[in-house]
Amino acid sequence: MRRRTKIAAGVITATLLLAGCGATTLEAASTSTPTAVASTAATGETTSTVSSTVEGVDVDWSTLPTTEVTLTDAGTTITAAGTYVLSGSTTGQVVVNSDGAVRLVLNGVTIASSAGAAIQVDGAELTVIELAEGSTNTVSDAATRSDESIDGAIYSSDDLYITGSGSLSVTSNFADAIVGKDDLSILGGTIAVTSVDDGIRGKDSLTITGGTITIDAAQDALKSSNDTDAGKGVLTITGGQLTIRAGDDAIKAEQSLSITGGTIDIQTSVEGIEAPVIVIDGGTITLNASDDGINASASAIVTSGLSITINGGDISITMGSGDTDAIDSNGDLTITGGTLNITAQSPFDYDGTGTLTGGTITVNGESVTALTNQMMGGGGGGGRP
Repeated sequence: MRRRTKIAAGVITATLLLAGCGATTLEAASTSTPTAVASTAATGETTSTVSSTVEGVDVDWSTLPTTEVTLTDAGTTITAAGTYVLSGSTTGQVVVNSDGAVRLVLNGVTIASSAGAAIQVDGAELTVIELAEGSTNTVSDAATRSDESIDGAIYSSDDLYITGSGSLSVTSNFADAIVGKDDLSILGGTIAVTSVDDGIRGKDSLTITGGTITIDAAQDALKSSNDTDAGKGVLTITGGQLTIRAGDDAIKAEQSLSITGGTIDIQTSVEGIEAPVIVIDGGTITLNASDDGINASASAIVTSGLSITINGGDISITMGSGDTDAIDSNGDLTITGGTLNITAQSPFDYDGTGTLTGGTITVNGESVTALTNQMMGGGGGGGRP
């Protein structure tokens, strides 16, 4: 625990611009030992107890200053590296534009932006959003904005990490709820997302290692959307508890998708899990879809080598009626392990090679020991692009 510290002159500089004059701008002065904790009012004491490390982030936050911020409708702009403990309510924005690493500790905030994104990272070495223990935080964006390329209620143009043990509710009224234009990682927290478009989108990559996440999205729920740079557009799930209701795809990647752990409950979707290359090594997956359950299909950048590989996991797929496929690969399908319980008219549909060497498969209540393409009479041979 960091001890109570008086304001140290020269360690933190806080420039306050009142509501009628513009947003609050927070700058931490450069110092070799920035250890003091200051309030933005530049008076009094603080009792911040934020940790000095964040899992998965190579930054020693104890070497950077910590500033406590009470939000006002003037909005807040952060231009210096460090930790900022946010509390209170605002109809303004929290904007980050820094050359260094910035951590925003949400400690009971309500950010209902009337101008655009609620939290907007224009630039930073990396940004961490940490949900303080026991805190309840609510974020929503405006339905319109002057710069429509800022398309998230929480938006970061650089790497973004979300962690902590508190709760966060995000409502998007313009487009997506949480957007990372580079790499987006969710490590923890109880997060509820409601979106008029996509739910959580990491352009270059989206990685989920923990947390309890509930998503209700009009379009895709989880998405990695880079379809122009080879090796990106990657989505990885290694842990966490996810509950998803999607108007389109529940989990989608433009290049590759990997699931090794976690509990995933896809309650409604058109396509449940979709990417050109899909590998499932573990996890508990319950999937309801109206078109394809697990689908390997081409994207703008990956047009060959399409495949689905299932090496493990406990997977239950329930398909809607009609011309639907539980597992549909526009390339190869390989199953080496895991437990699959499928309820569908067409359990398997593949254009390439189908290989079954392990695992336990039940289709419509009956045990299956061999892959038969369109074995239950789906809509013709081969998967649909």
